[in-house]
Amino acid sequence: MKTLLTTLLLCFGLSATMKAQTGKQLPTEMVQFFLGNWTGEGAFASGKKIAADLSFKLSLDSAWIMYEHTDKAPNRYKALSMWGVDKQTGQLTDYIFDNFQGHRQFFADGWQEGKLTLTRQIPRPTNNVLYERFRYEKLSSQSFKMSYETSTDADTWKLVDYLTFTRK
Repeated sequence: MKTLLTTLLLCFGLSATMKAQTGKQLPTEMVQFFLGNWTGEGAFASGKKIAADLSFKLSLDSAWIMYEHTDKAPNRYKALSMWGVDKQTGQLTDYIFDNFQGHRQFFADGWQEGKLTLTRQIPRPTNNVLYERFRYEKLSSQSFKMSYETSTDADTWKLVDYLTFTRK
C-alpha cells in the first residue's frame, strides 16, 4: 500500500512538473474538432472558385497540431502550418510555410465559442502596417468556414477568399 501511494504521488508530481514546464496546452475542444481530413469549396473576393483539401494531426508529443493545406487545380497553393502555444506568452500561435517559399507567424487569443482568429501585422516601408488574419468558424460538428482577410487599420477587413470545409 505504501509503495502504491508513493508511486501515485510521484506520478502526480511528475505530471504537475511537466505541465508547469510546458505551460498552457492547446485547447482540447479545438484539437478534437479539427483533427482529421477535410475538403472544401469557396471563392476569392473576385468570385473565382477555389477548392482545397486539409489534414490536421497531432505532432511532437501532442504539443502541436500539424496542418496541411493543398489547393485543388487550377490553384497551386500548398502550406504546412504548425499550431501550438507560445511558451513565453501563452498565446496560441501558428507558423505557416508555403510552396512559394513564404513563411509567416500568426497569433490568436484562443479558441472561443467555436471560433479561432489568427492575426499578424506586417510593417510596411510607408510607415503603415498591413494586417492579415485567418478566421476559422465552426458551423457544425462536421463543418467549418475559413476566411482569409487583410486590413490597413485592423478595423475594416477586406475578404481575400473563403472556403467552407466538411469532414471527409
